[in-house]
Amino acid sequence: MINILNNFGSNLKEFSFTGYIILLTVSVIIGLFLLTKGGDFLSDYCSIFAEKLGIPSIIVGLTIVSIATSAPELFTSISAISSNAGGLVIGNITGSNIANIGLILGISLLIKPISTHGAVKPIQLILLLSATFGFSFSIIFNGKNELGLALGIVLIVFILSYLAGLSISALKNRDGVNMSNQDSSVHSLLFVTSMIGFGGVMLWVGSETLVYGSKNFAEMAGIPDELIGFTLIAIGTSLPELAASISLIKKNETSMLLGNIIGSNLFNIGLVGGVAGIIGPVFSVTTFPWMSHASMILFTTILAMWLIGKKLTSKHGIALLALYVLATATTWIMNS
Repeated sequence: MINILNNFGSNLKEFSFTGYIILLTVSVIIGLFLLTKGGDFLSDYCSIFAEKLGIPSIIVGLTIVSIATSAPELFTSISAISSNAGGLVIGNITGSNIANIGLILGISLLIKPISTHGAVKPIQLILLLSATFGFSFSIIFNGKNELGLALGIVLIVFILSYLAGLSISALKNRDGVNMSNQDSSVHSLLFVTSMIGFGGVMLWVGSETLVYGSKNFAEMAGIPDELIGFTLIAIGTSLPELAASISLIKKNETSMLLGNIIGSNLFNIGLVGGVAGIIGPVFSVTTFPWMSHASMILFTTILAMWLIGKKLTSKHGIALLALYVLATATTWIMNS
C-alpha cells in the first residue's frame, strides 16, 4: 500500500505540486477516519467472537477489547517503522498518553464533575506510574534515545503479566452479572469473522495512508516525525477513547471512564511500545527528546495524585486542557 502511494505521489508531485499537497491532506484525513472506524469494528466484533466461543464477558472486556482499542496506535507504529519513520512511534506513545489525560479527561470534566473515591484501585495507579517512569527513563538515559529489543521484550512481558493478573482477579471476583453482548446471538460466526477481517483491513489501510501523509508533510516542513506523532497522530488515534469517555461520563460510569484512560495508557506503553521495540529499533531524534517524556510523566503524576479520592470538577478540566496546550506548544517550539 505504502509503495503504491509513494509511486503515485512522486509522479503527481512532478506534474502538480498542488495536487500532491491535496493527496497528502486526503491521505491524513482518510487515514484517521479508517483508523477510528477500524478500531471500532475490531473492538465490537472481537468481543462478539469471543463470547460466541464461550469466553466470559468480563475477560473479553479486560483483554480482547482492551487490545483492540489499542490497535490504531499499534498498526500506525508498525507502518511507521516499515516506512522508516520510527520517530512517529515514540511521539505517538507519549502524545497519546498525554492526550488521554489532558484532552480526554479534561473535556470529560467540563461535561460533568467526577468523584474518584474508590473508583480506581491503588495497584492500577502504581502500575501506571511504574510503566511510565520505567519507559521514559529507559529511553532518555540509555545514551541513544532508543526503544530497542531489550526494552521491547520487557514491555511485552509486563503487559502480558498485567493481562494475566487482570483475568485471574476478574475470574475470582466476578459476581455473576451477565455482561454479554446482546448482538452476539444475532450474527453468525462467519459474519463476525468477516467483520473482524474487514476491521483489520481498515486499520492496515488507515495506518499506511496516515503515515504516508504525515511523514511527507513532516519532511516538506522540516519537522521531526516525532512531533507529528506527538500531536496529529496522537490526537487522531485517541478519538475512539474520547467518544467512549463522553458517553461514559454522561452515564455516570466513573470507574469505567478512568479505567479506560489508565488501561489505554498502559497498553500504549506495554503493547505498542513493546512491539515497536521488538521489530525496531526506533529512535527519538528531536532536539530535546526528553521534553515529551517529561510531559507524559507530569500528566501521569497529576492523574495519580488526583485519583486518590479527590473530587474533580470543571476547574480541574480547564487546568488539564490549559496544561495540555502549554505542553504541546512548548514541545513544538523547542523541537521544531
